[in-house]
Amino acid sequence: MAFLSPFFRNPITDLTGPLMSAQTGLRCADFEMKLMNCYEAYGYPKGMEVCQAYYDDFKECCTREKQMSRVQAIQNERERQAKPEYEKPPAMHAF
Repeated sequence: MAFLSPFFRNPITDLTGPLMSAQTGLRCADFEMKLMNCYEAYGYPKGMEVCQAYYDDFKECCTREKQMSRVQAIQNERERQAKPEYEKPPAMHAF
């Protein structure tokens, strides 16, 4: 994970700095804070090994890869188990 810090600091970079974090959102703010606290406690090089679980949780919160793959698997299974012998429902304008 690469942290982005500006090469030169000025008022514009100070204003746009919080845009690069997840603290503005409600969903992933806790995960990011736990990850940053862990990196602060162990330092960045050692923290890459020790804080891997926090990083994985934060990454899953941001990308939702596992959640979307579960949804896709459920939809695929639902399609696979669909019974073709059932009659389709009538059209909405048929009544």
